[in-house]
Amino acid sequence: MGYPIYYTEQITLDEGDVDYRGLMKPSALLRCAEHMATAHAWSLGMDKAFYSARHMVYLVGRQAFQFYKVPAMRDTLTLTTYPEQNRRAVNKRVMVVCNEKGEEVARVDTRWTLVDTDSSKILRHIPEDMESRWNPQVDWELPQQVPKAPELISAGVRRAGYSLCDTNRHINNAAYLDVVCDTLPQEVIEQGPMQYAVIKYHRQVPFGEEMELFYGQARGEGEVPGWYVTGRREGKAAFELFCHF
Repeated sequence: MGYPIYYTEQITLDEGDVDYRGLMKPSALLRCAEHMATAHAWSLGMDKAFYSARHMVYLVGRQAFQFYKVPAMRDTLTLTTYPEQNRRAVNKRVMVVCNEKGEEVARVDTRWTLVDTDSSKILRHIPEDMESRWNPQVDWELPQQVPKAPELISAGVRRAGYSLCDTNRHINNAAYLDVVCDTLPQEVIEQGPMQYAVIKYHRQVPFGEEMELFYGQARGEGEVPGWYVTGRREGKAAFELFCHF
């Protein structure tokens, strides 16, 4: 992409990264994006201790991804992440995924917010020693609006169990894609692999707590038909997602 500040790694997809078709799960793609952001920061000395000492934490607010060709098990992929400096209290970070031939097979656009852990307020002014490590601008992005469904169908309750939660003791951002794929009817999933999704994270679902799930048909940009899924905790949205297959 030509931006001077980036971080890259190479991975090979294993059985835990793919679905029953042998194709990369959407959740695995988002886990890669999360890993790359963390690994890049750690390579620059910004590890957990760095943020803890400053009473700060980065949280994901929105994410979108696009598969151009869904990778399969044993495929070797090159992941490259490009961070952008703070804009209106949001740090954009995009990840490009290429196969062994150098062909681009997927992209992820993640919007991070830096939060003061003492006040739980968003930090709108990022410390200069952090901002200077990111690109002034990264032009590329994916749509971040989540189209809603006019009618919703209840899909029951999902508990934030062991398999979904991370070291922060709440449902991991990427795990919501597994929840979505479990929520949608089987005949929808069997249409083919998910090609695109955008998700907005509203409220964390802590380990052991529950959210009520709903889904319905919706239309995205250009009237593309797809599906809207949301989870509600204590009467308020925990997450909202739109996807198409």
